Amino acid sequence: MKSQLIKGLLFVLLVSVISRAAWSDRVYSIVPLLNVREKPSTNSKIIEFLRHGRWVDVISKGDEWLKIKMPNGKNGYVFTKLVTDFRVKVLKDERRLLLMKGNKVQQQYPAALGFNPRDDKIKQGDGCTPEGRFYICQIIEKPKTAATYGPVSLRISYPNIEDARRGLKDKLITETQYLAIVKAIHHGRMPPQNTPLGSSIKIHGGDPGVSHDWTLGCVAMKNPDIKQLFSRIPKKLVMVDIYRSRQQEQKYNGNGYVNRRTLEESQKLIKQGCSYTRKATAIIPISYPLGDFDKSIGVCTDVAIRALRGLGIDLQALLYEDIILHPRRYPNISKPNPNIDHRRTRNLKRFFDYHAEILTIEPPAKKPNEWLPGDIVIMDTGIPNGTIYDHIGIVSSRKTREGIPLVVNLWTIGCQLNEMELLNGDYPKIVGHYRLLHPFFYDALK
Repeated sequence: MKSQLIKGLLFVLLVSVISRAAWSDRVYSIVPLLNVREKPSTNSKIIEFLRHGRWVDVISKGDEWLKIKMPNGKNGYVFTKLVTDFRVKVLKDERRLLLMKGNKVQQQYPAALGFNPRDDKIKQGDGCTPEGRFYICQIIEKPKTAATYGPVSLRISYPNIEDARRGLKDKLITETQYLAIVKAIHHGRMPPQNTPLGSSIKIHGGDPGVSHDWTLGCVAMKNPDIKQLFSRIPKKLVMVDIYRSRQQEQKYNGNGYVNRRTLEESQKLIKQGCSYTRKATAIIPISYPLGDFDKSIGVCTDVAIRALRGLGIDLQALLYEDIILHPRRYPNISKPNPNIDHRRTRNLKRFFDYHAEILTIEPPAKKPNEWLPGDIVIMDTGIPNGTIYDHIGIVSSRKTREGIPLVVNLWTIGCQLNEMELLNGDYPKIVGHYRLLHPFFYDALK
C-alpha cells in the first residue's frame, strides 16, 4: 500500500511539473484559420495552419508577432492581433460567468440560466443551458427586443460537434445535418440554427437580470455587466467554456486528467478481459458514432479506442470527421469507412500527429521524465505489412525492475490484453509517442 501511494504521488508530481511548463503562457486563434509562418514576416513560408480555439504555447512576444510552439512541436510566428488569451467561462451550478485572461480570473459576474438549468442541452425546447466548448459567432448590439436581450447579445456556437454527434446517435438529426454542423464549427461559422437540437443560445442581458433562471437556455447577465464584458473581449471568435459546476471544471483542468483517466480505463479493460482473435482483424460493421462490437475480442487499436471512450473521447468519430475535413492527410483512404478507419494504427498516427502533443520517441531509459502513464505509444513490430505504424498501446504506471514502464496492449492473435515490456528501445521500435489534450479539445461526450 505504501509503495502504491508513493508511485501515485510521483505520478501527480511529474504531471504537475510538465503541465506547468506546457501551459504557463498560452494563446489561441480568434480567426477561423490562422497562418503560422516560419519567420516573423508575411513574406515568410507558411508552415502550419492554426484553427480557431486551439491553445498554443507562447515562446516569445513582440508587438506585431508572437513566436509560438504548437502541440506537434513545431515553432512558428503568428500575428499578435489575431490571437488572444481572453476567454469566457461559465459555471452553471454556481450561476457564475468568469472573464478569464490565461488562467487568471479578471472579473466574476452573477448569471441566470435556462428554466431547466441542471442538465446539458439536448434538443429544442428543453430549457437547458448547453455545456462544452463554444465560441462567440455573432454579436448583436442594441437588440430590437432589449427587454429580453439587454444592450448586447452574444450568440455562441451551439450546437457544437459534441451536440451534433449525440444528436446523430439519438436519431434527432440526419447525417447531413451532423456534417453541416461539423463543417461550420471547423470553419468558425455559425452552426445551422434550424435543427431539432435547438438554436439561438446567447450570452445576453435583459430586464429579469439574474433574479431567477428564466431564459430558454441562454446565459443571462445584468445589463451593466454584459456591457462591461463586451467592452473587454475581442470582437472575434472568443472561446466560451461552459461547465456544469466548479467541481467539473477543476476535474477537467486538473493536472494530468486525460492521462490519469486513460490509464484508469485501460486497467478496467484488463480486468474485463479481451482476446486478440482472427475474427477481430476483419472489417466488422458497427454503428456510428460510438460504434463497437463484442468487447471480449479485439486488436491493438481497440484498446486505445475503448479506453478513450471511457472519457467520452470517440476516436471513431474524431477520425471520420478529420478525414472528411482534411482528406489530404490520409492519402491511403479513398473513401471514409467508419467501420475500420479508426481501427488502423497508421490512421491513428496521422490523427495524433495533428491533434495531440507529440513527444519523444527516445526510449524511457534515455528520457525517463518525458514518459508518463496514460501516454499513447505507437510501435513498429517489423512485420512486412506495408507500414511501420502497426502496433499501439497505452503506457502503464507499472514498471520493470529497471524502471521501464510497461505497455497496456493486445500483442497479436492468441494473446490476452495485458501489460508487456515493449519500451526497452530495441524491439519493437518506438515510432510515435503522444499525450492527449483537454477533453473539450476533442468534443468529448460527457
